[in-house]
Amino acid sequence: MNDYTQKTREWLDARFRQTDSRGVYFAHQPIYGFRLGHSEKSLLHRYIITYHIMNMLSHFSFKSLIDVGGAEGYKGAMVKHLFNADVKSCDLSQEACNRANEIYGMDTQAIDVHDLPFESDSFDIVLCSEVLEHVQEFETAVEQLVRVCRKAVVITLPHESIKHVEKHSTQPHSHLRTFDLKSLDYIESSGFKITRQKLNNPFIKPLGVLVEAMPRNPSQFKTLWNLYNRSLPLLRVLFGQRSMGFLIHLDSYASRVMSSYNSMMFVILKDTTAYSTRPLKQIRSSHIVDFAVPYHYVRNHT
Repeated sequence: MNDYTQKTREWLDARFRQTDSRGVYFAHQPIYGFRLGHSEKSLLHRYIITYHIMNMLSHFSFKSLIDVGGAEGYKGAMVKHLFNADVKSCDLSQEACNRANEIYGMDTQAIDVHDLPFESDSFDIVLCSEVLEHVQEFETAVEQLVRVCRKAVVITLPHESIKHVEKHSTQPHSHLRTFDLKSLDYIESSGFKITRQKLNNPFIKPLGVLVEAMPRNPSQFKTLWNLYNRSLPLLRVLFGQRSMGFLIHLDSYASRVMSSYNSMMFVILKDTTAYSTRPLKQIRSSHIVDFAVPYHYVRNHT
């Protein structure tokens, strides 16, 4: 493990130990549910990505899945719940693995995506969501993901400008490169079929902020955000969980018909016969928005 990866692991370990003053774990994903807080913002963005991952998985018959970069186990636990599959959640951070085990009872292991400690074809499906933008050797990591899967690799990535990436490149756990829909074209020359899908239309994002209706403490546009914070009681009356579900489906339509997108999903088919054109299970937006656990208290928090 090189110096950059070691420093990233240390940063992630500190991140996945974060709690409030009472010891409630501050989650990366919305594990506690709609508007229950104690998690990072941008609920719609996270719900959309999770919905499309689960919807894609519904086109496969699979018994095992590994979530590489699984954080506190949110997506892996949802896969286990919806598909009754054997799921392993892995992350560079041991603390992330600890949370996944404590919160969801997940089988976990701390790993480096550049050198996965598993035999080839170990898992039917490999999931790697919002991870590869952080790694130094992108191609090596993709090669490892393909190596350990039997049927398919599902990858999600952000679509950002070079200016945005360069602006934040000095921050810990930063995004190291930009991606677009052609970023995995090189894989096809090796004989693999790839599907591509646009997600998170930027024009839907403001609606997500309104429906999320959670307090903001902005560093800019203070007048606008103060007005937003004062309007939260009204927004919560006007919009509920069904509104969030509606926006998930609205984004699917907008992403198909419009050129703009903030995220992408790639599926690398190692076994082209494994994909069913019709879903084997119906995935509803409510499956995503309703999936939640009670507040998790981290023992010996500081």
